Amino acid sequence: MGDAGATKWTAIALTCQDIQTAQAVQKELEYRQRKGQIDKDALLLTVEDPQARTGSGGATLNALLVVAEYLSQRKGHTVVTSDVLFDARILILHVSREFPYDSCGRAWTTLPVQPAESAAVGYDSLITNLDCLLHTITYKISIGSPAGVWVCSTDMLLCVSTPMEIDWQEHQSGVCVFAVPAAEDYAKNHGMYRLQKESNVVQDLMYHGGATAMKMCSIPDPQDPLAKAVPLVSGLVFFSARAAERLLSLHVVPVLDACTYVGLDSGVKPIHLSLFFDILLCMGNDVTMETFVSGELSRDYDKINRKWLIEGSEVMAMKSARSLLWKHLRGIGMKAVIMKDSSYSYMTTSGADHMKNLIKCPLEVKTDEHLLWSQFNHAYVEDGCSVEDTSIVINSALEGAIQVGPKAVISHCHLKGAIQIGKDSLISNIDIDASQDLDQHKLSSGILLQGFQLQLGGSTKHLCKAYTVMGKFDSLQTAYVKGTSTFCNSPWVVFLTRTGIDKEDLWPVHQTDYDRTLFNAKLFPIWNASETVGIKEILWLEGGEQDEVMLQRWRSSWRLSLQEILSCIDVPGELSYRRALFSKVGLCKVENVLQNNKNISLLPFFKTAAVEGYAQQTLSKLDQVAMTTNSPGVAARCLACIADVLGAMAGDKGGLRSGPAANQAFQDAFQLLRNGQISSGIEALAKERNNWLDRPELLMRAARHYEGAEQILICQAVMLSKQFVTVTPSEPTPMDKWVTGTCPARIDISGGWTDTPSITYERGGAVIDAAIQVDGKRPIGAKVKRISELQLILVLDSDQTHSVQVTCNELSDLADYCNPKAPGALLKAAFCCAEVINLSSNQTLQEQLQEKYGGGFELHTWSNLPHGSGLGTSSILAGAVLAVLWKASGKCYDHQSLIHAVLHLEQMLTTGGGWQDQVGGLTDKINIGHCKAGLPLKVDMDPVEISEDTVKKFNEHLLLVYTGKTRLARNLLQDVLRNWHAKAPYIVENCNQLVENAWRCVDAFKAGDFEKVGACMDTYWRQKKVMAPGCEPLVVQRMMSALGPHAYGQALAGAGGGGFMYVLTKEPNAMETVKEILAGVEGTEDITIHTVTLDEEGLRVEVEE
Repeated sequence: MGDAGATKWTAIALTCQDIQTAQAVQKELEYRQRKGQIDKDALLLTVEDPQARTGSGGATLNALLVVAEYLSQRKGHTVVTSDVLFDARILILHVSREFPYDSCGRAWTTLPVQPAESAAVGYDSLITNLDCLLHTITYKISIGSPAGVWVCSTDMLLCVSTPMEIDWQEHQSGVCVFAVPAAEDYAKNHGMYRLQKESNVVQDLMYHGGATAMKMCSIPDPQDPLAKAVPLVSGLVFFSARAAERLLSLHVVPVLDACTYVGLDSGVKPIHLSLFFDILLCMGNDVTMETFVSGELSRDYDKINRKWLIEGSEVMAMKSARSLLWKHLRGIGMKAVIMKDSSYSYMTTSGADHMKNLIKCPLEVKTDEHLLWSQFNHAYVEDGCSVEDTSIVINSALEGAIQVGPKAVISHCHLKGAIQIGKDSLISNIDIDASQDLDQHKLSSGILLQGFQLQLGGSTKHLCKAYTVMGKFDSLQTAYVKGTSTFCNSPWVVFLTRTGIDKEDLWPVHQTDYDRTLFNAKLFPIWNASETVGIKEILWLEGGEQDEVMLQRWRSSWRLSLQEILSCIDVPGELSYRRALFSKVGLCKVENVLQNNKNISLLPFFKTAAVEGYAQQTLSKLDQVAMTTNSPGVAARCLACIADVLGAMAGDKGGLRSGPAANQAFQDAFQLLRNGQISSGIEALAKERNNWLDRPELLMRAARHYEGAEQILICQAVMLSKQFVTVTPSEPTPMDKWVTGTCPARIDISGGWTDTPSITYERGGAVIDAAIQVDGKRPIGAKVKRISELQLILVLDSDQTHSVQVTCNELSDLADYCNPKAPGALLKAAFCCAEVINLSSNQTLQEQLQEKYGGGFELHTWSNLPHGSGLGTSSILAGAVLAVLWKASGKCYDHQSLIHAVLHLEQMLTTGGGWQDQVGGLTDKINIGHCKAGLPLKVDMDPVEISEDTVKKFNEHLLLVYTGKTRLARNLLQDVLRNWHAKAPYIVENCNQLVENAWRCVDAFKAGDFEKVGACMDTYWRQKKVMAPGCEPLVVQRMMSALGPHAYGQALAGAGGGGFMYVLTKEPNAMETVKEILAGVEGTEDITIHTVTLDEEGLRVEVEE
């Protein structure tokens, strides 16, 4: 929910029924603000209603007063002043009270939706009706509005498909109400506006109007000009700053001040004011003082919503209040905005309506890219469970053999066992303990089974759990005496006969059958003096037969009606339960995702855990999974996840994530991991971690060390591929005879990054490479000869004047092979990898050389390519070195063994290399390397069959351009792997597309279609930039833009960031043309251009005669 095109709220206030709820709701709002769902600068307030029956109007006035006081104090005033309203945008949301189908009320009803990846917030969250309303008002309705106060109910689902275009000049003063066009059949049960034609000035407000009222209020239907609609009261109102100022002034008016906490503190008897049928009604153009003050216009509203109004003092108090409202507010202009592309659905007390709102939510529109509507929303469903495609699971864990029928809803539950849930059923707020009583139970179709946390006992609070059951088609308020009155979808007489319960058990004897309803029936046992009661008794009510023991236990229990239960709900406890369950479900998902190597991002959950206070539990779960797995790959991902959690805990105050990871405090743990003692190493890391949790910068440094530990395990995971290396004994070469290996370079044409551990063994990969000569030369090589001296002589860059010689006389001279920066590290690692030397042996270096070979070795290496070329130099060179060492030391090998040996060697070097470079540079022509997901990592290679004509065209059309920029691949690698381990959805999808593009490129080469090959190259370059956004220097961008019209395709080789760029030109032999074009590009003074020839031999090994 980004900031573009959004209203920046000065303050957001929620009205609540009591102080305990207000405190819990305040925490909910603050969580949302910390997660970026609410602007960080907005003042967040939760305002408890001063009395139980203040009404939406009274609650609005009280909330406005509290907000104004806070804003006044912020600006240095010592008393409340209305001046603060004139540069503020205030949103007041009224949280309604009781709702039979969600223990926290309509506002907190959790919907089957989750934040979409495109929302870019990066947090895992449950989405409630309140969240949707807040987003709709902020991003679709209030955009561009002037200073003022917005007031909105939360008892409806309000859908606006696209952002509204409102001429706010018309609403600089006065009040703006928002009306939704609705059919007459729907509007007859709701409030509606009567509007002046064309101007939309509000003439009157009506409630539950008949045919005459419908005709008076009708307007053309925006969706069908030939049809009629009624402008429905949507629950949303905007008060301009001037109008809000007049409303605020009422808090000092006697009688009206009874709606505020000021009146409560002054001992004034409270009054009930409706926002619409008291405060706004008096602004209607056609409303007269007499009809308004008398209450005649609000009579239909009062019959349903203010039944307690009787003749006497309360009626007189209301008349007095209306008289004052008329005096102070009359004359404020009120216009309506017709919300044409919208829908309104009041959240009724009908179970069928509630189920419909969840199964097919009216808020689900394609234009809401910030939301992802889904069957499973923060849900963990074990493999043995089955859930029908049309059913919904929200914030729940299902374990065992749960069977969920069609169009059922499971919400805020932890169910375990063999439970059958019938179609059209709702199961809500059932925890793991209660689910034990559901084991082996089959719940009938259309049943609503719910749990509620209650707070009983007045001032001496007693907390307990209540369970209720009813039918989807039951009507809560229908009188028992009527034929349509049911319980659990069956007539009352069927229920009473089945169970043996008498109606006198349910209702007082003095209550008439017309006053007896399901809503006030004392059905649900809460407490029993001698036995535990709970969900078993509720299941008996739902479908049990006559059972004298059960009946007596039920009768002897203290029972409550649904009406009483809803009045005693412990809302803070319910919100706390949901968050605890959210954490528990999340940890189940974490374990499942990691153990089964699923490409699902856990980072949003980790970030939420850091914000909401269960990061430690998350770290413990990750430790557990890492310590118990048999896979070093899974353990490595666990460590990457721990680094993510630590980074999330540090937030934006810990510094950069990248940095050194060699602090001595972690070295013992690292050594355990290197020794293969993974469980002990993880335990040691966790113990040390506890010393780094105090400050953000320490958390970030700890995260870096966990990434270092992760790299150790990734190396170990890849080293399992050594089993695919097979060498056999042969005769060593003669003394003082050079064994020379020369290699082409390689260019990666498509699929790169999917060869990189851990991407390659978690997802599988495919890379198409071409072995190339640069300016007709094979640029990479190594040579070795046996010497009589018992030592190893290593000569780096032997073809250069500045060559470096390293002499190894002791085993300790080779010990730094794992430090890539050590002189000759690659060559030292090669001697170990080729098993010419054994560092673990009890023999000295000289003893090993004498016993095995009768002398030592002199090894030279060279490359004619610049450092960071992107042409695979180091891995290809490693392959050449291993090949000549094996040959000289008397070992035979096959090509696949060499490929996997290089992979093993690079893990020894701790450079984290993949396999594409050696596949491309040690193999002739064009080939595609590929591997399946899983360990051990096995790489296969297939030659791409191309014609001689295609080879000729390749040589004529491909050019290399050295950019003059040095590539920093390791920095890019760190970022790419971090994003991959976080399983960012866009990275996972991009890796899938990289593999697909590589195989498309194979087909294009086989067909000799260079236009399609070039298109694959361009696609590949775009994909590389997704993987590593910093890989395209500005000068390269300019070069590519200039060459674009003349090229089929182009890309930077390797990881990007610099090095060589390859260009597939449209015209053959286009070097001069390319030179001329690039000469006009700023910053290309250091570039060089080179011809390319497809190498038809690959690695060549020759022994001196």
